[in-house]
Amino acid sequence: MLYLIDKPMAEIALRTVAGDPEAHVVLIQDGVYLSPDVDAPVAAVGRDVDVRGVSLPPDIDRISYDDVVQNLVEQEVKSFV
Repeated sequence: MLYLIDKPMAEIALRTVAGDPEAHVVLIQDGVYLSPDVDAPVAAVGRDVDVRGVSLPPDIDRISYDDVVQNLVEQEVKSFV
């Protein structure tokens, strides 16, 4: 399951992710300010990172919006945006 997470919905989103062993997290918009402590792959949208001037921790991958769209097509999605 792909989880799109923005900061305002982060608390409930991360609780939901914790219960999903197949989770993949994408931080989007203000979600790029987060450094989630989850047992799942985490990525952040590069454009949102650049606009906000954020430095990503080494364990968070940088992806494009095109990558997000491709993942949306390939996986079931839960949006917390």
